Formats: sequence, C-alpha cells, structure tokens
Amino acid sequence: MDYMDEHILSLKNKLNHDAASNNVNTNLSQADVPDQDNSVAEQNRVLRMGDELIPLEWKTILDGQMAVSIPKFFSLMPLEQARFKYPSEQRPQIIYTSLDGTVNITFNPTESALEVDELLEFVEQMADVLRSVQPIRNWIGTEMIVNPSGLAIGLIRFVAAGVDVNLYNEMLLFVHEGQVTMGTFNCMESDMEAWLPVAENTVQSLHIVPSPSDSTFEKGVAFL
Repeated sequence: MDYMDEHILSLKNKLNHDAASNNVNTNLSQADVPDQDNSVAEQNRVLRMGDELIPLEWKTILDGQMAVSIPKFFSLMPLEQARFKYPSEQRPQIIYTSLDGTVNITFNPTESALEVDELLEFVEQMADVLRSVQPIRNWIGTEMIVNPSGLAIGLIRFVAAGVDVNLYNEMLLFVHEGQVTMGTFNCMESDMEAWLPVAENTVQSLHIVPSPSDSTFEKGVAFL
C-alpha cells in the first residue's frame, strides 16, 4: 500500500537506535497485573533458565493499557543512563534493563496507523529497512505469531554489531489501538541461548489489560 511506505520511512530513524542499542525509558507506569487475569498470569510467575528459576513480575505499559511479564530483578533504566546509551531524541520510550545493563526489554509506541491484517506486510518491509540500516552479522528471520492472549505479533530476529560486542536483537511489532507499537529484546550474542527463554516469555505474555478500574494498581512512573 502506498501510505505504508510513509510509515516505514517515519520509523527508520527510530530503528537506528532501537534495534542494535542496549537500553531506554520515558513515560511508563508499572504495576502488578490483577488476579482476574489468571489465564495468562498464572503461567508467568517463574521462568526456568537452565538450572535456575527466575522470578517474574507483571508490569503495565502504554499508559496501563497493556501488561507484560519480565524478570523481577529488571528495572527501569535511570534517566541519565538512558540518555547516555541513547543520545538521540529518537530513543525508545520504555526500557527495562538487567542488573548489569546487558539485557534490555523496550517498548515504543508510534504514530503509524495500521490495521492488524496489514501487519505481515509491514513486518516484511521493516525487515528490509533493518537490513539496510543495521550492521547485520547474522540475519535470523521474521515470523508472525498469535500469542495466548490473541495478540498478533510480528517478530524480526537478527544479530548486529554493537560498540564492543555483537548483540542479539528481537523486534516485536504489534498493533495497539490502531497504531504500531515496537518492542525490542536485546542481549550480547554470547548470552543469547541463556536469555532466549526471557525473550519468548516477553512475546507470549503481552496482553491487553481488561480494565484498570477493576482492581487496584500500585504504580510508579518515570519520565524522560
């Protein structure tokens, strides 16, 4: 579709900073997901990584409209660190990072309007953009999935050169309220196999929060 080319171009600058970088943050609310979401929540309290059990915690994103399960020891990247890691104003809005800052989960709403049935075409065009702007070391591929909550997500996976090491990147593209939201998971390529369960959990746990007014949230907000 002709108008889709404009959406791709409007996101190209963001991709330079989102996909092969290592951090981010701005307007975000975080909270435990209410027990009413048992169908998804009960499956995402602990995650096995090799011989370890990693405790998970629900966070709300996108003004509390969606929720995602991430490792409990992940935290929002401090403002100064985010500005250092992402000097461009095109930095992603939301970033959770591991204790050592080497593993990151980000979310970035965009103003690009899209219908769900156009997502596949959009993902393939975004993949072409990534191949043209990123220092790709290993192109893994694209995939369309529908997670347990019924959310359609386009995935783009690749390894790109970072400042000092190669980084494994997994980009998530989904439609929320008629607009594209981009998520990313990244870690060092050498740690990729260990952290893939966390990337998979991020994708599978994403879901719309039915109604924040149905229960009480304990929220924290950070701004860039």
